[in-house]
Amino acid sequence: MTKNKEQIIEIMDLSNALKPYENKWVALSPDRKSVVASGDTLGDAASKVDIKIRNEVAFSKVLPLGTNFAPSTA
Repeated sequence: MTKNKEQIIEIMDLSNALKPYENKWVALSPDRKSVVASGDTLGDAASKVDIKIRNEVAFSKVLPLGTNFAPSTA
C-alpha cells in the first residue's frame, strides 16, 4: 500500500517585484521567483525570453496595482 503524500506549495508574494511592470506582460522565471522579461504585449515579452527556457516560464499580465480582476461571462 502506498501512502498519499501531500505536496505543500509555498505562495510567493511578488507584489513588490511586479511594481515596475504595471500594465505590462511579464515572463516569470521557471522557479516563479523573478521576472526574466517584460513587454507591452505578450509577444514582446515572449520574444525577450531566452529560447532555452521559453517553455518553462509563466507569462502573466500585471494589472494596475490596487485593482482586482473578476472574470465575467456577461
